[in-house]
Amino acid sequence: MMFTRLDHRVATLIRVVALALIVLSVANSRHHPGFHGRGLVISVLLAVSAFAWLWWAVRPSSERITPELWVMAVAGGLLCGASPGSAASAFVFVAVVAAGIRVELVTAKWVAVAGTAALAIGDIVYHNVGLGLLAYTLGFAASALAASNSRQSVERAEQAELLLAQTQRSQEEQLRAARLEESARIAREIHDVLAHALAGLTIQLEATTSLIEQGADRSELLARVQRAHELARDGLRETRLAVGALRGDLMSAPAGIEALVTDYRSGTGAEAALTIDGDTRRLAGPRGQAVLRVIQEALTNVRKHAPGAAVAVIVHAGTQPGEEVVVTIEDRAPVPSLAPASAGSLAASGGGYGLAGMRERARGLGGTVNAGASADGWRVELRLPGDGA
Repeated sequence: MMFTRLDHRVATLIRVVALALIVLSVANSRHHPGFHGRGLVISVLLAVSAFAWLWWAVRPSSERITPELWVMAVAGGLLCGASPGSAASAFVFVAVVAAGIRVELVTAKWVAVAGTAALAIGDIVYHNVGLGLLAYTLGFAASALAASNSRQSVERAEQAELLLAQTQRSQEEQLRAARLEESARIAREIHDVLAHALAGLTIQLEATTSLIEQGADRSELLARVQRAHELARDGLRETRLAVGALRGDLMSAPAGIEALVTDYRSGTGAEAALTIDGDTRRLAGPRGQAVLRVIQEALTNVRKHAPGAAVAVIVHAGTQPGEEVVVTIEDRAPVPSLAPASAGSLAASGGGYGLAGMRERARGLGGTVNAGASADGWRVELRLPGDGA
C-alpha cells in the first residue's frame, strides 16, 4: 500500500512538471497569452486546459472517460489551433492516451475525434495550414491505437496472473484432497488390523478369565494364555503386513484369506468354511487387498457380535475380464457351548467404523458392499468390477 501511494505521488509530480513545461512553451510562442483578441482566447483556453490537466493529475485512476479528459481534448485542440507553434497539442495527446488506456478503442476514439474537431475549428478561425491538421489527426489516431494495445497487453497479463493463481489454488486443493484420502486409507488399514487382532485377543483373555473363575486346570489355563500370545504375535505380524501394504508391498490375497479363515476356526473352535473359485490371479493388487480386508473386518464383527457362530466365506473370482468379483461372508447362529461367557464387552468394543470402512474400500474401486440380516444370522456381500469393466 505504501508503494502504491508513492507511485501515485511521483506520477502526480511528473504530470505537474510536464504541465509547467507546456505552459512555458505556450507563453513563449509567437502567439502567446494576453488580455486582448487572440491573446485573450489563448489565455482562457490555456487556463481551462491547465485546470483540467491538474484535475486529471491528482484524481485517482478510473475505468471510464472522465470529464477532464473531454475538456483537455477540446480546449487543447482549440489552443493548438490558436497557438500552433507551441506544445499545446500535448493536452490532446495526453487525453487520447489516457482514454485509450481506460476504455476500449471503439469508445476512446471519440476523444481523439473531439480533439481533432476542436483543432480543425481553431485552424479555420485562425487560417492555419491544413497539413498540420492532417499530421495531428494521424498522430491522435496512432496514440489512441497504441494506448488501446497497451491496455489489452495489461489485461492479458492480469488474466494470465489470475489463471496462474487459480491453477495454484486448484493444485493445492487436489493435494489437500489427496492427503485426506491417504489419511482415510491409513485409518482404514489401522482399524482393520487392530480390530481383527484385538478382537481375537480379547476373546482369549475373557475366556481365560472365565476358566479361572470356574477353577479350571493349570494346563487348560496355560493353553489359553499361549493362544493369547499367538494372537498378539499374529497382530504384530498383521501390523507389519499393513505397513508393507501402505508402502506398496501387497500380500497374496488368497493366502491371506485362507489364513484369516484358519485363524477364526482355531481361535473360536467354530466351523468355518472357505470356497474360492475362478481365476485367483484376478485377486491381485488393490482388488485383492480390498477383498482381504473386507473378509477380515467381517470375521472380526462375527467375533464381536456373534461369538462362536459358524461362518461360510465364498469368493467368486471369476474368469472373464469383465466379470465381477463377488465375495459373501455369512454366519449362522452360534452354538451356545462355544460362545464365551463375557462376549458382551467385546461386542461393545470398537469405534463403529468397520462397515463404513468396508464401503469406502469398495467405493474406491467402483464396487459396493451390502450388509444385513439373513435367515440364520448376518450376511455381508462385496461386489467389485472386473478388469475392463
